[in-house]
Amino acid sequence: MSTPDTSNAAAVPLPEHLQEERADDGGKSQAWMFTAALIIGLLSGVAAYLFRLLIGSIHNFAFLGQLSPWYEANQHTAASPWGWGVILVPVAGSFVVIWLVRNFAPEAKGHGVPEVIDAIHYKQGAIQGKVSLVKALASATTIGTGGSLGREGPIVQIGAALSSGLAGLFNVPPRQRIVLLACGASAGIAATFNAPLAGVLFSIELLLITVNSRSLMLVAVSTVLSAQIGRLLIGPEPAFVIPPTAVNPMGDLEHPFVLLWFFPFGALVGVVAYGIIRVLYGSIDLFERLIGNDYLRHAVGTLLLGIVFYSFQQTTGHYYVQGVGYATIADILTQTLANPWFILLLMAAKLLAVSLTLGSGGSGGVFSPFLFFGVTLGAVFGGLLALIFPDSGINTVTFALAGMASIVAAATSAPLTAAVITYEMTLDYAVILPVMISVGIAYAVRYSISRADVYTIKLMRRGRVIPGGLSTDLQGGIPVEHIMSRAFRVLERGTSFSPSEDITVVTEQGRVVGLARPFPHTIDFDVPVEEMMCPDFVVLPPEISLAKALRRMHKGRCEVALVCAKGRCQGAEGIVGVLRHGDIVALLGRTAELHHD
Repeated sequence: MSTPDTSNAAAVPLPEHLQEERADDGGKSQAWMFTAALIIGLLSGVAAYLFRLLIGSIHNFAFLGQLSPWYEANQHTAASPWGWGVILVPVAGSFVVIWLVRNFAPEAKGHGVPEVIDAIHYKQGAIQGKVSLVKALASATTIGTGGSLGREGPIVQIGAALSSGLAGLFNVPPRQRIVLLACGASAGIAATFNAPLAGVLFSIELLLITVNSRSLMLVAVSTVLSAQIGRLLIGPEPAFVIPPTAVNPMGDLEHPFVLLWFFPFGALVGVVAYGIIRVLYGSIDLFERLIGNDYLRHAVGTLLLGIVFYSFQQTTGHYYVQGVGYATIADILTQTLANPWFILLLMAAKLLAVSLTLGSGGSGGVFSPFLFFGVTLGAVFGGLLALIFPDSGINTVTFALAGMASIVAAATSAPLTAAVITYEMTLDYAVILPVMISVGIAYAVRYSISRADVYTIKLMRRGRVIPGGLSTDLQGGIPVEHIMSRAFRVLERGTSFSPSEDITVVTEQGRVVGLARPFPHTIDFDVPVEEMMCPDFVVLPPEISLAKALRRMHKGRCEVALVCAKGRCQGAEGIVGVLRHGDIVALLGRTAELHHD
């Protein structure tokens, strides 16, 4: 390497548009993020409460003709005074839903969580502010008028949209905006189910790209505050109250072989979860193929839905499969419903109801329907075993709880969230062993059949590829001095350019004015070096991390960076190395060997 005399050279400062980023890397301070997390937790908790009131108001007016927001989802809806006219209630709601979605926010259609995942991975965390309002109105209308979907997907999307709006208002960079989105989504889960631990795990398993103590602290702050707001406004009780006598502690070794049944049960749940996912998306394809008009499509689907739940009301006294379905889940967990054949019929009817609602264009979540599928499947499996082996100590409710957790785990690819949320929703720790077994087996079986879950399959249909898990960022924290190249040469402006496989630093009176990329020696040039150079480059200090270096290079639209002591060069002699794309690719290739595919 040759260097000219640069003793009087001027310093090469960081380009003006990168000065602020050099000071704080373009992000908000941790104190600012902490405050934002508190605000998001507060807003999400209040939003979850208002969303419930909105659902209750629509439900009470549509089914009972009452003007009241108070609606207890764990209790069956009384028979509607409209008689057979209740069949038309979901049809009326369908026109409102389609009008909202088509005219204001197409993202509000469907079950919500895939749109948040898509925004995180492909839209730098940006969600339109109006999505939160439209999603709330559309989903509340769907559920309130009898649509067989859940409220957790909408509140996840609402919380994420509120977070994105706050981040956009204060110009938060994408990496921090994504953390705030996770805060809002997890806070919504925490308030909806009174499950703060599950809310944190939901972000870890499905939303966060990078997990560290800073991001987890922010998510935890949001979920705790949101859960507390939910407890104050909604109530401190768990989602489902199970009598103490309903579940035998599995720690009792009087019948230790009972645990073995949860291995085949978990495998069955995994297969069923995959089948249900295929049925749900098949229903979407079927409706779109048969009926081209959005309004007509949803009207036909909801009309059939009305016939289904009205038929149940006329023959059994309850609607059973309309709305979120919590009343039916509570009946099974309290053993008010115990006939396995009738429970199996309810499972089939619920699958039909969800397919009609979601497939025809409804707005709502699928988490609650999968809880319904799991509790019914578990009750049927456990009930039949108890009939076959009456003295075995098999408890139907234990299988029902394990079914809830395992089918959610298999369907959503969030096994930890599923296991913990089942505990937080019931506060029953006695079934943790069978739950852990069935969750692990169910998820493994579904994953072996298909890597796509109920959330990612929607994105895969758009050509979106979503990582299947988190990986340690082995490269991002490495200082650039450990991977930079020290092979470069220096040529004065006006010098004839001779091809080289090294980066060429171009100077003028000792001051760096540009860089010329490598060319093989097989190419001859006889032109001044300045004609081959690029005047745009970034100056980095050697101790900066690769992640921050890449952000600066991307912002400066540069393929090569100069590495200089303290980020400033006293002419060419202050250069200690160059960071090239080839150096980064080589590092990625080495560390890729450590990741499991």
